[in-house]
Amino acid sequence: LMPLEGSTLKEAFHGKTMDGIYKIPRERTGTHKFTESFNTDGTADYFEGPIVDKGQWQVRGTLICFRYEGALAGGVSCFNVYRSGTCLYSYNPANIGDDGYPYDDNLWSVKTITRGDISTCDDLTS
Repeated sequence: LMPLEGSTLKEAFHGKTMDGIYKIPRERTGTHKFTESFNTDGTADYFEGPIVDKGQWQVRGTLICFRYEGALAGGVSCFNVYRSGTCLYSYNPANIGDDGYPYDDNLWSVKTITRGDISTCDDLTS
């Protein structure tokens, strides 16, 4: 896993549409899958089952942070992101050690690929 931060982290999402999978299915929709477009103006368009929401995204050093306006509203959520091939793995910062790497690679919360890329993601879901 290669950590992304600053401009490298921003480039990974800026202007891209990502197809993603949550490790744990969302109670609100019963699905693992979502799509999110990271617009160049810092807004985001999020789709998960019947849920459609607008939000904002920004990079803060080693973290990518999100805030949503509608069904997903409720404060800011931030993640550390690591690349492995075409796959981006997002981790809760609480699962990152002092060395800047996850305590366990399998503690990821979300994995995403840029729409149109061929996935090199491991098919781990638990």
